[in-house]
Amino acid sequence: MREHPNSVEIALDQGVGLGDFQSQWAHDTGEADPHVLTALASGDIDALVVALAPSRLFIALVAQTTGEPGEGDKYSYMSVACLLASDGRLGLLCFTGIDALTQWNPDARPVPMAAPDAAEAALDENAQGIIIDLGGAHSATLVLADIVKISAKDQRSRAVLLLRERLTDLGDHIEFELRKDGVLQLEVSEHLMETVEKIVQSDSALHSFVPAGVAIRARGSGEAI
Repeated sequence: MREHPNSVEIALDQGVGLGDFQSQWAHDTGEADPHVLTALASGDIDALVVALAPSRLFIALVAQTTGEPGEGDKYSYMSVACLLASDGRLGLLCFTGIDALTQWNPDARPVPMAAPDAAEAALDENAQGIIIDLGGAHSATLVLADIVKISAKDQRSRAVLLLRERLTDLGDHIEFELRKDGVLQLEVSEHLMETVEKIVQSDSALHSFVPAGVAIRARGSGEAI
């Protein structure tokens, strides 16, 4: 396991309570939602996604130290804990309650988040998964499609960014439209159709971001596929 630092870094201090992050958690006792625990124990990912949607999770902040010995002052910061797989995929660690988090790492700092916000945090980290209660009696891994469902947001703008990255210079020859039916519409120069189709069809992350589907149309043809 490697902790993956992100841009959300805060100075390490002492005595932080749950309500110090957001006032809505001021009276949170840190216990897990029993509906989430039941779904987690069942092993049914679909049921877990439904149970998580209205719930609260904890992400874990872990201490990171900067500066080398003998080079002057050293500084401690907190960074979001993620699991980095051997193939480079990143998974955000989330916990149902403080007990599960401290069982994993008693020195980690719990940060409460509504589950949809935790899903957005995972997407912002370019994580391909969320690992729930790592090291606990019951654990589960949510894939990108599950994360998009929990976020309860239109993620087509992320799909456009991903496609532009995949297409590199070809992206300048494509027009994107966010249709009202949830479909991502691509208008492509006819000579690029085959290339774009192959890229779209082979990219599972893209389809996770756009559950309603991606339609490709040759520019000026009026027909989508």
